[in-house]
Amino acid sequence: MLKIMGLALFTFGFFGAHSIASSWVGSLADRSEKAQASALYLLFYYAGSSVVGASGGLFLMKFGWGGVISAVSILILLAAACAMMVEKVKIVK
Repeated sequence: MLKIMGLALFTFGFFGAHSIASSWVGSLADRSEKAQASALYLLFYYAGSSVVGASGGLFLMKFGWGGVISAVSILILLAAACAMMVEKVKIVK
């Protein structure tokens, strides 16, 4: 049950982060480049979701739930680092 609750929490957090990141793209892009920025964001969002989603299953098969937890933890740290970089850009801009 704990694993299911953890996966649910990660899933809700993922989609919450996606909505925030999607709005940041529009606010950070220059007026003439908003469409291109949104298109690039969506490209990387769907490509990344496909690759990470498929690799999550591989981690589960090879390393068990510990591998999935490790992979998700690494993704959370990467997302936090990216968010901090974007926040610095927002402050400078």
